Amino acid sequence: MKNLTVSLLITISAFCASGANVAPVTVQFTNPAKFTDFQIRGRDANYTAGVFASDVTAELTPVMKQKYPNASLVLLFTDIDLAGRYAGGTRVTHEAHPAQMNFDFSLSDSNGKSLAKGSSRLVDSSTMSSHFRDPRRSQVFYYERRLLNRWLRTLSPRP
Repeated sequence: MKNLTVSLLITISAFCASGANVAPVTVQFTNPAKFTDFQIRGRDANYTAGVFASDVTAELTPVMKQKYPNASLVLLFTDIDLAGRYAGGTRVTHEAHPAQMNFDFSLSDSNGKSLAKGSSRLVDSSTMSSHFRDPRRSQVFYYERRLLNRWLRTLSPRP
């Protein structure tokens, strides 16, 4: 848990140091050690959570700045099942094991007023072979980042 806290503090500090008043994206977890499948590089869930938080923040920040300038998004992940399966020190992606994520979210404006909040369950319904030519597909959390990016682009604040 200590590694997770340090990773989150580093991420938040980096945004504050860059001149932003509030981090556009904050990633949190409820007990990542209990997630369905949340292991990379043979490391524990806390290590994976730190890398995941950093990667998701980097992926979603440009979308937030474009679609919701000066707003902030908090994602609280309650379960993650990474795309593919971990076998023999390597993550092998297969259509039978798509990325799946459950999370609560809160989107707020610069004054803290809630623009949208709720819970989501995302399942990557695209075929993994449809991304065969994308050179980024070998990156860690490629399918998860892409899924969250699509979700954020379609998120609509309530009137």
